[in-house]
This record gives sequence, structure tokens and C-alpha cells, in this order.
Amino acid sequence: MSPLWRVWLTVPENRTAAAERVLEGWADAVSVFELASADRPRPGSRLRTGGWADEIWLAEVCVVEGIAAAPPDMAALARRAAGDGLPAPEAAPLAERDWTAESQTGLPVRRIGRIALGDPGARLPPAPVRLSIAAATAFGTGAHPTTEGCLAALDRLRRRTGPGRRPRAVLDLGTGTGVLAFAAARLWPGVRVAASDIDPAAGAPFTRNARENGLRLRMLQADGPAHPALRAAAPYDAILANLLYRPLLRLAPGIARLAAPGGLVVLSGILERQELPLRLALRRQGLRFLRSCRRGGGSNGEAERPPGRRDKR
Repeated sequence: MSPLWRVWLTVPENRTAAAERVLEGWADAVSVFELASADRPRPGSRLRTGGWADEIWLAEVCVVEGIAAAPPDMAALARRAAGDGLPAPEAAPLAERDWTAESQTGLPVRRIGRIALGDPGARLPPAPVRLSIAAATAFGTGAHPTTEGCLAALDRLRRRTGPGRRPRAVLDLGTGTGVLAFAAARLWPGVRVAASDIDPAAGAPFTRNARENGLRLRMLQADGPAHPALRAAAPYDAILANLLYRPLLRLAPGIARLAAPGGLVVLSGILERQELPLRLALRRQGLRFLRSCRRGGGSNGEAERPPGRRDKR
């Protein structure tokens, strides 16, 4: 995998929107974090630019951080920051996280509606669906709020459809360890489940987790919903995409084209303030927005293709 890049600006709370604008157009995802007072730059530090350090020391302070695969043009970003009266941004390669090592500390057992999950060997509570998910070099153990939100959306869909009805096909786009695909397969035995990920490193943990849960599912390496195999298997009655904000915006048209009339689309991995642009993007694709579900500072958007409306592919 190519390394990701991290670019950040340390700014007063009332300048976070301006800092986000500096990173827009380059970053795939932008986050804002409040900085503890002990970590704030003090007056006289290298961040001083005409009284700016004094301003930031007295105000609530935030770090506005952007992450992307493309190396940043720091000169261009610095010009944009200076044009808004902000300090020059800083950058560093983002260290890859070793999900396998982190998983050895033990993941918490989770219960989301009908679904209980934890790492292999954990004692799972009684539940209609029980999944063992080992963390690895791929994302998705069920412990992250965005994954929890997608699992909750699947549980709601199961309640709404009832035992006599079920989706014919489900797509997990950006499957990672496979937890969402496995949950769908268990909630609706016999349903056709497609699982794809752009990262080839997700293939091995997906296969191991499928075997651990007694499921015969395979991951397709694909760079998005335009992959011929995913298009050939459409339409899908439920599509889950737990990605990042900018990839979701870029892929929204392709995702919408794969949704069946009446089909549920769950887009996750966004911040609360990114809900409105994503909602508008879904509406432009002919989808009807249903709800936003917020967990841990993040948000899941749920939409559906109106019954009777087919997309011209």
C-alpha cells in the first residue's frame, strides 16, 4: 500500500472552517480535534506570526487535520493558508497502523440489535447473529462507531422486512475484514452477498474471518461500484459503504445506479458537519434521504431508491 499523508493546522476554534477550506481539494478526509491546553503552542513559539500565537494561546484551540493518499503540495497549501491569515500547515507521512498487533490487546464484545460480535475466543452473549472478527491489516472489527452504525442499519432493515421478506442481494463496498458482509449473510441466510475492497491486503483477513464464521464468501478486489462484476450482479436491495467523505461523494453516482427500487443505501465514515453535502449528493442521484444516525462524533446517512424508480445504466 502507498503511505497516506497527514497535513494539519493548529488554529483557534473560530478559525476551523477557514482551515478546512485550506485542505479542501487535496484531502480525502478532514477532521477537527480540540487540543488540550498542555499541548497548545505558547507565545514565542515557532508558530508566532504577528500575534497569532498569543491569539491561539488564549482561545480554544483545535487541530484541523487532512488525510490523503496523494502527496501534498505544501507550497500551495501554505499560500492558501496565508491568504486566510492562518499559519503555514505542517505535514508528515501517516504511519501505518498494525491492526493485528492492536487486536492482541483484546476487542470489546459488542451487541448491536440482533448482532453480537467480538474477537475469536471471546464469550459472546446470546444473540440471533454471533460473529467472530479478528482485526488485521484491514479495517472493520465492529468496535468503530461507523461500523456500529452500519450494523445498526442492517438490524433495522431486518426488523422492517420481517421473517417473511428479505433482500435478494446485498453489497458491502469497502468490506475490510468483512464484518458487514458476514452480518448480512447471517441475518438473511441464503441472500446473495457481494463484498469488495480496493485494498488487496484485505483479502487474507476477509477469507480467514469468513472461514472462522462458517461462511463461503469471497472478496472481490475492486476500485468502486463501476467494476463489471459488481454491475453484473446488480441491483442490490441493500448497499453499505463505510468509507470516507470524499470517496463517498465521488462514488455516490455509481452506488445509486446499483440500488434496486426500494433498496437501502447506507453511507458511513463522515463527520456530522458533512451530512448536508452528502445528503444533497444522494438527492441528486434520485435517492430519498431517510435519516442520519450519529455515533461517537461520526455520522451514517441512510437513503433509499424510491420504489418503482429504476436507474438507466
